[in-house]
Amino acid sequence: MAYVTARMFSGLGTSTVDQLSTLAIEDLAPKLAVDGGLIRYATVSYADGRYGSFSVYESAEAAKRGAQVAADWIKSQPAMQAARLEQTLEGEVAFAVRGPADSNRRLHAIARIYKADSSLDDLKRALESEGAEAIRSFQGLARYTAAKLIDGRVGIFSAFDSQESARKSSEQAKALREKSDSQLARVLPLDPEVIQGTVLATYAK
Repeated sequence: MAYVTARMFSGLGTSTVDQLSTLAIEDLAPKLAVDGGLIRYATVSYADGRYGSFSVYESAEAAKRGAQVAADWIKSQPAMQAARLEQTLEGEVAFAVRGPADSNRRLHAIARIYKADSSLDDLKRALESEGAEAIRSFQGLARYTAAKLIDGRVGIFSAFDSQESARKSSEQAKALREKSDSQLARVLPLDPEVIQGTVLATYAK
């Protein structure tokens, strides 16, 4: 089963976010791919000043290998010595959609983190039965990935061609959860924490 990992760092040292993004895409991402199991790797600049990455692997085992490769790379890179890992979000993918927007450009990233007790299977069923059609029709969608995180929460990670498209998708998602007898309302009962940013670059096998 596919597995996602989002990492958020603070501390830039003398480098810019764009410089660290280029370094990661050109040097780290190929190493992750060689180790096996990497599907996609993206660098992200967050609106709160942090920066980081979003990775999709074929399995949890592949993600674990990738985490070790990345940790070793960070230790060996002078440009990353000021970096401090502040947050990691990871878990198994329940549902994923690739939209029509071009993924090979800068995109508006939005992560919605829900406190939820729902299981991976419950989340998958609710999204497939009630959300799939609406999600595929989101204006400007490039990527949509929903995961059951290892800390028990649910993470929904999306990328859009603009901030306005992302805003509209948030309104549509909330409307789906507010329908009477909604399965989505049961698996995602509370409003999410929202983390926004920009996808700077993407590496894919």
